[in-house]
Amino acid sequence: MIKIFLIFYNFFLLIFLVPILLGIALSGKRNRKDFFYKIKERLALYDIAEFNRNKKTVWIHCASLGEARAVEPMIEKLKDYNIVVTVITKSAREYVSKLRGIDFCALAPADIYPFVSKAISKIRPDILLIVETEFWPNIIYCANKAGVKIVTVNGRLSKTAFPYYKLTAFFWKQFLNLISGILARNGQDYERFVKITGSSEKVEITGNIKYDRDWTAEKTDRESLGYGAGDLILTAGSTRNGEEKMLLNVFAKLKKKYGSLKLIIAPRYISRAREIARMINETGTEYSLFSQGDKTVKDIMILDVFGKLQMLYSVSDIVFIGGSMIKKGGQNPIEASAYAKPVVFGRYMYNFDSESKLLKEAGGSFEVSEENELLEKTDLLLADEKLRHDMGQKALQVVERQKGAINKNIEIIKRYINE
Repeated sequence: MIKIFLIFYNFFLLIFLVPILLGIALSGKRNRKDFFYKIKERLALYDIAEFNRNKKTVWIHCASLGEARAVEPMIEKLKDYNIVVTVITKSAREYVSKLRGIDFCALAPADIYPFVSKAISKIRPDILLIVETEFWPNIIYCANKAGVKIVTVNGRLSKTAFPYYKLTAFFWKQFLNLISGILARNGQDYERFVKITGSSEKVEITGNIKYDRDWTAEKTDRESLGYGAGDLILTAGSTRNGEEKMLLNVFAKLKKKYGSLKLIIAPRYISRAREIARMINETGTEYSLFSQGDKTVKDIMILDVFGKLQMLYSVSDIVFIGGSMIKKGGQNPIEASAYAKPVVFGRYMYNFDSESKLLKEAGGSFEVSEENELLEKTDLLLADEKLRHDMGQKALQVVERQKGAINKNIEIIKRYINE
């Protein structure tokens, strides 16, 4: 039965790829450039330096920059093995290429049988670690066929993804049951995986490994960015279209009351920096771009480079979590909480259900539903330094209490490797 599913999957995947490739070919130069970035890796057309085959090989497969950063502490604890890391996005590929302890990294092969089969024959892994929800049927099938143990790390089925997996459980059950173990983040994810797989035998709760990363390693001081000790800094991280307008409205009103208030906007996609700059120009407010390195601080700064958001969180007084005022599922609030910053987010945090719930229950965050409430809660925090401190400490305590998942995962992973 699984072979029939696989044939249909590959057939329909190829059909869907044709219009996508045509669209890319007819789109802008930038889209074509991003698509063809290291395209040979997508086709498994690479040579891997000979590993020390006396050591076992661990293949870690994750999607984007967030997952790549989350598994970084895991790499150090697996240093006795050959480590291969594959990723989906360009930013993640650039990040992992700079990490120490990795023997080989590449973009993941396109999930089409010949490319995946070729990648596995070159990597020759003993175990494949799938991070979060990177379930690709050909990768799972080919790895299992080659006798590779497969373990899902930080297993996650979000509120939005679960209905899809539930509706197509007849398909996914075939592939997920080829996985040796599913290490779920929490009880909610555990229950969802059990419903999809139809069994609790392979599923266990080991916690969220994202809490174990040293988020504060990228901290800096205000002076290096041109800010003064008396400035009040509101940072909006990973914002989406529709949120910046709200933030600019809120900032304009609060600026009249708090003259030292500064706003940092970090869009989820830095390609939107110019669009945001035009919005700010319409308000008549001065702004700067982070990439310009201008130490003459303007009222608003736009973060237009990758990899600096955590650093900016470290100098902030309040952090707004983007993608949460509109239906985008929010972003990871742990990054700001680890710096003991009070966080504010909208009601659409469904991609980070457990994290946002823990912060709310601990009193380390405010949830708001619309612009006026965002104004009210931000005003409350700006007016009360003690409240900012106390909420920040409660947010930090949430992060500290959740640590330990990495060690639990490593213990189980090594057990599978040595079986």
